Amino acid sequence: MISRVLAIARAALLEALRARLAPLLALVLLLAVPALALLFGESADTRAWLTRSITSEGLRVVFPLAAILGGGFLLKPALKRGWSVLPARRSEYFLGAALAGGGVLVLAAGLFALGGVLANQWLDGDLTVTRSPDAISKQRVKDGALQTAAGQADATTWANPAYGEELVLPLPARAGETLKGTVEFQLVWTAEAPPRDRAPVAVWLQNGNVRTPLATTVQSRYRVQFEGAWPESGSLVVQPTDPVLIVGASPDRVRLELERASPWGSVARLFMLSCGAALLCLLLVLLVRSLATAPTAVLAGLLLFSTLTLLPSLAPTTKMARDRRAALERAGEKSTLVEQLEARATSLPELFPSGLFDEFLAARVVPAEAWSAAAWRLLAGLALLPAGAALFRLRQIAK
Repeated sequence: MISRVLAIARAALLEALRARLAPLLALVLLLAVPALALLFGESADTRAWLTRSITSEGLRVVFPLAAILGGGFLLKPALKRGWSVLPARRSEYFLGAALAGGGVLVLAAGLFALGGVLANQWLDGDLTVTRSPDAISKQRVKDGALQTAAGQADATTWANPAYGEELVLPLPARAGETLKGTVEFQLVWTAEAPPRDRAPVAVWLQNGNVRTPLATTVQSRYRVQFEGAWPESGSLVVQPTDPVLIVGASPDRVRLELERASPWGSVARLFMLSCGAALLCLLLVLLVRSLATAPTAVLAGLLLFSTLTLLPSLAPTTKMARDRRAALERAGEKSTLVEQLEARATSLPELFPSGLFDEFLAARVVPAEAWSAAAWRLLAGLALLPAGAALFRLRQIAK
């Protein structure tokens, strides 16, 4: 059986590769990222950002949708193809077609990712290896004495300028001569007066009793970049400077740049993650297609894609709404069935973890956890393969 499945998959794959438009499509996929970046980029920075953005969006949007649409029409059970007289061989044809479709998808995504990494090296260069501090705390001086309070590593710690509070993050071991990084923060307006500063924070380097200001550059309303000499030991101090804005941050919002690395590893991780998620969508479509029509199978794939893409992204705002509702409702009141379903829906895992792609979009190295994320999605897809083959074997096809 295995040899027949592999023979069917090989024949279907060779048929797809020998198509007249196959070389042209391969060239288009390879040159898509650099061509679009050069066409729409007006400056070097814009072209560099477009290179990363096109690569990222292509891997997490275009190829999964292509897998869903193509998977719906990959199987063609009809009388002229002999399906009605080969019930014992239907599972083999199902597995062969699934392997061939997955192979075409991986090859196409590989060409696109190869073009993306080549364009990244040509137009942008290396990515940045970053590290976050291990802890965070806040401090203030009251009655001539320094008071400190430790913050939680996985939660936001707030500093109120009305009490002279500051955020303190210990620096890791020295990794170079220059200390450079970014601070992303949250703001709460007290509404006592209009905000006055464009960047409501100042970043200091504290070494013992000596405090040195770091050069800062405003990158957005909620992010500043700092740079200075890296000491042997010390702490990073984030000081609120606007008296009407309370500043909050967590260790993962502070990034220290350590070194530069090639984009090959990061794009390879995103490529494997995209292949795992796209194959999961493809095999779910084939599972539904084994007993239903092509449009029904495509709709099932789109439902999976939208559910694992949109619902997890609503989790922060939904949690805020639940917290506000809990604060206003009577204590001890039980949640309704709708609220329980809402909580479970927003806790679903993302099909494409946004944090991994955001790291690449910010020109940072993608964490190694992308490998495990890709493996879990691939295993979930492969678990659907034997079920689809068994259902397709039992399918009733009109003669």
